[in-house]
Amino acid sequence: MRRITTGIVAGLLLLSAHHAQAFDEKGGNALWGKYAIQTCRSCHKEKGLSSLAPEEKSAAEWESFFVDRYKKLRDMDHNFSAIGINERQLENIHRYLVEDSVKREEANAPAQSTTLKTIGAKPKKVLADDEKMEGAGQFNASAGDARKGRYIFRRCLTCHKKNNAPIISPADRTKAAWDRYFANDFKKLKKDMPEFDTYGFTMDQMQHLHQFVLEYALDASKPKTCE
Repeated sequence: MRRITTGIVAGLLLLSAHHAQAFDEKGGNALWGKYAIQTCRSCHKEKGLSSLAPEEKSAAEWESFFVDRYKKLRDMDHNFSAIGINERQLENIHRYLVEDSVKREEANAPAQSTTLKTIGAKPKKVLADDEKMEGAGQFNASAGDARKGRYIFRRCLTCHKKNNAPIISPADRTKAAWDRYFANDFKKLKKDMPEFDTYGFTMDQMQHLHQFVLEYALDASKPKTCE
């Protein structure tokens, strides 16, 4: 009897340890998440809530719901255990919502001219002074969110691919080198890419992008060399 009891207790402890694993914001499988979210949608439908379609929010906005072990969702009194949703399924749902939103944002990004073949090509349009980036010259090097910058970087990379421009990665440069691209109202960046002002980046987006390339620069603890 004691052996049986010991075995049961050990099994419960193992099960508890499994469910206690930290939520991995970089984990999950989008395909599984597409099916797991149906359970959430059924609950939402019964309560007259949103349909949880990926297009309801941007990728960055969906990300904000899942940071700090999906704190924002927990603060909204979501009772996941009541409908049988565990953290592994939440990772899958997170991955599905974010990846679907990223694909949609990339597809909807304004296509650049097919004649624009290089970074230094002459732009078709130059914005008037009042159309340029709001708050130019007010860049804050310590502001921004690298997580959000990741999706802005993907937008840049998509544009580069469409226009046969050099493929870039954060590990192409050191932190100091990246800092020079963002200094003095992006002077060096604009020199390499004269059409920069036509792309409509906000100052917040540039700050997010700056933090992203710094976090994965060549001399960072985890340089990012892949797309």
